Amino acid sequence: MAEWIDVTRPLTHDLIGWPGDPPFELRRISHITGPNTCNLSEIRTSLHVGTHLDAPLHFIPDGLDVADLPLWRLCGPATVVVVEAQRDVQPDDLAKANVTPGDRVLLRTANESLWRERVFNEGFFAISGDAAQWLAQAHTPLVGIDYLSADGYRTVHKAAHYALLGAGIPIIEGLDLSAVAPGRYELVALPLRIPGGDGSPARVVLRPLPNTLSLND
Repeated sequence: MAEWIDVTRPLTHDLIGWPGDPPFELRRISHITGPNTCNLSEIRTSLHVGTHLDAPLHFIPDGLDVADLPLWRLCGPATVVVVEAQRDVQPDDLAKANVTPGDRVLLRTANESLWRERVFNEGFFAISGDAAQWLAQAHTPLVGIDYLSADGYRTVHKAAHYALLGAGIPIIEGLDLSAVAPGRYELVALPLRIPGGDGSPARVVLRPLPNTLSLND
């Protein structure tokens, strides 16, 4: 059986974050000092840190919160689509990938190199509004991308967020797909169960499906 691939970015104090959001902080508040004592820590952070999931409530006033997302959207077959061009994802990129109907779609883009800069890059590549509409009309259960937002930093109207979250489609942002080949996978993407939460850090793993072919074959 194929091994699981962890596509989650580790939560560390120096992880790139969205400008203005509280950074991730892990603080040890109790230490092992002898028998019957323990290490105990607390975390302080934004719900949208590292590899995280946007629930519809993030942009849609009456949208589902992260605790109420149906599990079938978060677990199941997924197609990894590679977009090598240094630009936002366009509908043609999705059409050429022959995405299997019903598959969740994870986008591996030219953003990979930006993570090595160790600082937030305002020019990251996002999902165009037209591509988001394409995914919504295809009834994609879930969409993921490999930087911190589905919309560009300078985008005033958050077309991708509104198109996807408005259709009830959760978005995973901040994925690490650098070691993942294009093709079909089994996906498990589980956020924390936070009632009222507009998002949550998530642990996201993939496992190749049998007879998976490269999209270049």
